[in-house]
Amino acid sequence: MKRRMAVIADIHGNYDALSEVMKDMEKFDIDAVYCLGDIVSLGHQTNEVLELLTGLPNLTIIRGNHDEEVLKAFRHIPSEVTGPEHDHHVWVAEHLDPVYEQYLATLPLTQTRKKGGRQILLTHYHLESDDTYSAIDPAPSVESLASIYGGRGHDIVLFGHDHMRYHFEHGHQLFLNPGALGVTPKAYAPYMIIEIEDDGAVHITHRNIHYDRSAFIDGLRKENPPALDFILNVLLKERR
Repeated sequence: MKRRMAVIADIHGNYDALSEVMKDMEKFDIDAVYCLGDIVSLGHQTNEVLELLTGLPNLTIIRGNHDEEVLKAFRHIPSEVTGPEHDHHVWVAEHLDPVYEQYLATLPLTQTRKKGGRQILLTHYHLESDDTYSAIDPAPSVESLASIYGGRGHDIVLFGHDHMRYHFEHGHQLFLNPGALGVTPKAYAPYMIIEIEDDGAVHITHRNIHYDRSAFIDGLRKENPPALDFILNVLLKERR
């Protein structure tokens, strides 16, 4: 029996984009949804995103660095992040419904799943031995990814964090990044569908789902969180 999984990453508090992606998934017989972290922060629709995700019965989810920083801010734990970025995390934490605080705290850094005989790793990004994230590689290659994951026994490695879409193949291994669902400079939200056949064959489909980006940006401007200029100008490529 064919297994079909949807992969999403870096929602970043953008409910408008996420809800349209979820509608698109309804067109397919999706067995499971994999979320690669950075659920919150940058966008202003924190609680709406968490309400939608926590209602999914077939979700496998991990936390990302922004989720961790918002959790620290909620719990008043010191952070190495400073300046406007820290102020932004504090703002998100102040608007976080307390019911979701424990949910974020229980999310693991990684998860593994086995589908159709394939071992699948979910990680927000490449982890060092102390469970901190590696510096973002601006030009990843199949060789660099194979050097990190080549001996770990995973057939498919799913990661996000750098907001780019990647598809690398190395022998029997696949290294895949679905792209940042919530913070692209385009009026669409990227995600990915993985299909695994009974014989282990893997098929990847990258999808771009249009959503009302203008409404999201208008809402963000209205909320006016710290670091708004950075979010608009650098991440969303929008002038304030």
